[in-house]
Amino acid sequence: MKKATTLVGAALAATLLLSGCSMGAASGSMATDDKAAASTEMVDTVNSDGAGLRAGLTALFSDHVYLAGAAIHSALAAGGDLTEAKTAGAVAALDANSVEIAAAVGSVYPEAEEPFLESWREHIGFFVNYTLGEATGDQAMSDTAVADLTAYAASFGELLNSVVPTLPADAVEEALGMHATSLIAAIDADIAGDPNYYTLLKDAAGHMPMTATAIAGAIAEDQDIE
Repeated sequence: MKKATTLVGAALAATLLLSGCSMGAASGSMATDDKAAASTEMVDTVNSDGAGLRAGLTALFSDHVYLAGAAIHSALAAGGDLTEAKTAGAVAALDANSVEIAAAVGSVYPEAEEPFLESWREHIGFFVNYTLGEATGDQAMSDTAVADLTAYAASFGELLNSVVPTLPADAVEEALGMHATSLIAAIDADIAGDPNYYTLLKDAAGHMPMTATAIAGAIAEDQDIE
């Protein structure tokens, strides 16, 4: 009987020991999980201000390309008449997008909003001039528009750099040069009735997320936005 009692006691002790180890391990695991959860909560890369800034600019810049394509396509269909109702509506939507882009910049740099909007509207006019020149066979007008877009890329880069010192002017110039080249390729296709027009327009829009990322990153660095 004494031997049986001893065995039961030993078994009970072993059970308690194993139970204690298991609870300790579970407790340690829960603590680790809590730390991991806390760490995950601290770094929210989806809903952070920086992510929101980049996403917002990406959407606005991509819309710019498609709205510019729509306005130009409508203008060509109207024989270059920018006052035709459908074309005027497309131009108004494009300008509303320009206002939104400028407002996004102005939300961080209020004094830069108006100069940005004025400059941004100017480059849209150069695209219109290029389109009208190509559509009417006025090569001088087309060439002048291309030269204006090239010069604009440099001046706009300097403008943004003066507002956001962490954004290199040459990086903006390169991005805008790519924007002009790709959108002009789409415009040429539209004028020629090339079925690749929409593919080329999509390619032009595809460059804009890179531009948005560069600008958003520079603003975030300059303003210490996470």
